[in-house]
Amino acid sequence: MKRRQTRLPRQWLIADDRMGADLLNAVSALPRGSGVLVLFRDRAGPERRKILQQFRRVAAAKGLMIADEGAGAAARVHNLPELRRALLARVSLILLSPVFPTRSHPDWIPLPRMRAAAYARLARRRLIALGGMNERRFAQLEALGFQAWAGIDAWRQSRE
Repeated sequence: MKRRQTRLPRQWLIADDRMGADLLNAVSALPRGSGVLVLFRDRAGPERRKILQQFRRVAAAKGLMIADEGAGAAARVHNLPELRRALLARVSLILLSPVFPTRSHPDWIPLPRMRAAAYARLARRRLIALGGMNERRFAQLEALGFQAWAGIDAWRQSRE
């Protein structure tokens, strides 16, 4: 993620191995000005660079922001110690998860609403809601201090 960019996208696609072959299509279908958070734990080296290169091509054409968690541009946090580590590391984007029940992690208990609000206040920066998110649910959380939302299934459902 480029530090000089001041406008944070309101909506993000989580690009990881769960998206499969449909991933580039999902990125291409994003609305102009959205963001893509690249995770890909299982891919490294040339394969990861190739994927990022494809994303950057699409991003340039559509005005998308690309952030690579592997490069330290973003961090997913689930509790206070992880939030503290992300803040001390001066991570640009912090994704708080899960704020709602999610299919990707059905055994995870969502954070209580007021705890999520407290984390948003502590973060004092670009906190992104993750976990069972969509535009409607983000409208419920925005007043708590979240700047944006991210998801996987929200983008799948919008195309099905």
